[in-house]
Amino acid sequence: MRLHVVSVQFVAAETLRTNGGKRRHSLIWLVMAVAAALVPASGTPIVNLASASSFGLLGGTISNTGTSVVMGNVGVKDASGTITGFNPTGTTVGGSVLAPGSTASNNAYTDFVNAFNAALLLPSTQSYPDLTMNRTFIGNNVYTFTLTNISTTTGINLTFDAQNNPNEVFVIRTAGAFTANGALTFTLQNQAQANNIYWIIGTDATVSVGSSGPITFEGDILAGQSFTMSAASGGSGVLAGTINGCVFAETANTLAGTTDVNGCSGNATAGVPEPGSLGLVSLGMLLGILARREFRFRISS
Repeated sequence: MRLHVVSVQFVAAETLRTNGGKRRHSLIWLVMAVAAALVPASGTPIVNLASASSFGLLGGTISNTGTSVVMGNVGVKDASGTITGFNPTGTTVGGSVLAPGSTASNNAYTDFVNAFNAALLLPSTQSYPDLTMNRTFIGNNVYTFTLTNISTTTGINLTFDAQNNPNEVFVIRTAGAFTANGALTFTLQNQAQANNIYWIIGTDATVSVGSSGPITFEGDILAGQSFTMSAASGGSGVLAGTINGCVFAETANTLAGTTDVNGCSGNATAGVPEPGSLGLVSLGMLLGILARREFRFRISS
């Protein structure tokens, strides 16, 4: 929602020409300040998952080899897709494993692909050469890399700084593949939220635990091809890790090991802060008072 402050400025100019204009000057500028505050901040990256936000896993196919737990729905793109390793092995919380060909999962897959393609077109605002050392990401930026395929180095930390605004969005985008190797830690500071972190992976996304033990990965993963979560040395019963986000892949989406996927947190449209109801009510009341006073002045004159 965008309010046109220009129209308020016109009212201000007209009322200031009247004899009672000075008396209403502070009220008018207060209205303008409220209106300006309700306009969403520009420059915020927008990743609109729409109906896909109710899903924890989406893919062309989905397979799970451990006792994974997924928050939200699990679904594939159409009737040709397959889902294996759920009920009774993997389970869902707050959602269901939808049969291939269901309208809900078909629509959600389409919304995911649309969000992914739109995110590819977002202009890059920051760049790093790679992820071989500790990196800091500042909110409301689109980060890209000079290398096509990105791999992390074991033991690094990734910091996400929301600058004391929990609505700030982080888009981390690769042109090719992304691989998280071994131990990897995240620091979310100054009110950064995992559901506002988007990993836009051009091709294949892989989280490889190796011998480092389970890790916690922060953010939603949207992959242009496949996703694989692996527990290399532990087999199907070993915890590979936790993903604080949803995991979508256009082709195969594989949990090769026990993985907890905590879902999108219902974040259908990140990066578009809506005006609160209190702000709208306040603005309406102020405009009403202004209109009433103007009307009374015109009657009396």
